Amino acid sequence: AVPSGSRRRNLNPKPLFDEPSLRAFLVGHGVKPVHMGKIWKHVLANLDEGKPPGLDEVPGIPDRIREPLAREFAVTTSTLVETHVSEIDGTMKLLIRLQDGGEIEAVVIHHSGIPLDADQRQAERCGERDTLCVSSQVGCRLGCTFCATGTMGLQGNLWPGEIQEQLVHARLIKGPPANKGHSTSICNVVFMGMGEPLENFEAVCSSIRGMVDPFRFGIAPSSITVSTVGSQPRNMRRLLEDLPKVKMAVSLHAPNQALREQLVPAAKVLPINDLLAIVDEHALKMTGESKKLKMVMVSYVLLKGVNDSEENAKELAELLKGRQVIVNLIPYNPFEGNVHEYEEPSPEAVDAFLK
Repeated sequence: AVPSGSRRRNLNPKPLFDEPSLRAFLVGHGVKPVHMGKIWKHVLANLDEGKPPGLDEVPGIPDRIREPLAREFAVTTSTLVETHVSEIDGTMKLLIRLQDGGEIEAVVIHHSGIPLDADQRQAERCGERDTLCVSSQVGCRLGCTFCATGTMGLQGNLWPGEIQEQLVHARLIKGPPANKGHSTSICNVVFMGMGEPLENFEAVCSSIRGMVDPFRFGIAPSSITVSTVGSQPRNMRRLLEDLPKVKMAVSLHAPNQALREQLVPAAKVLPINDLLAIVDEHALKMTGESKKLKMVMVSYVLLKGVNDSEENAKELAELLKGRQVIVNLIPYNPFEGNVHEYEEPSPEAVDAFLK
């Protein structure tokens, strides 16, 4: 079974970390929403032995809501069904099955070593620097030609609570953080998993507010990055307005509009120069902030013989010259069912592109 393609999927029980749902529940029972913080804090403080505590055991809440709370909500409405750990760098890929049968992936990336600069003070407090890559949709409608998720089409949007549950699954796998003042060892979150985050804008913003909430996950806004292909320019600007401290990343993948439209069909919505103008707006809005906060990551998947030539590299350098960006070059990772038969570039081609 897979989720329906409708924009709003029905879940029963509902995700506990879904603030709109929990707020409506409490108000409906004549209980002040201030109790949400107590519930979340208790649950996250007691995620021991790989099993969340019972919701009817939460202290300090009215007795009349204990039974309906436990009946109508679950700490995790999804199930971790498979974990794969890389022998090379310890990266953990989590396969998560949703309540209605759809599957998403989340990835935990461990960074060892000391913090690089003062902007990583939160990492020092955490004691280790784990980054969680989260999904925002089941599948994706945009059909980027080099992306496995794009072959699925859009099967459903995740609820805000389902996005936050990926943090809970990561915590249950990784164990409690070294610093007991934190609910998770995850110090950074990147929306670079399945789906286009800005096509599920309200849920993504709600989930981010949950991630930064001190009663929930307490992650610094500047440690959260939302990656977009640029299919929703209005929502790119709304993100800058609504969550100004959250960082943005742009999936570019080509140095010119014509090639970008071949690789990323959604590029037709927003010409490449207009896309980069929003990147410039981000840097301007961050005037006075640290250099790190101003920077926008530009992702570029290298495809052998398609966008990896010396000419492509020069064109990309010219396009991005003078802009507040960091380029993330990603050698293509082949997958079954790729009708375009793209190939991974050679290490020599990657090195030449970098130069």
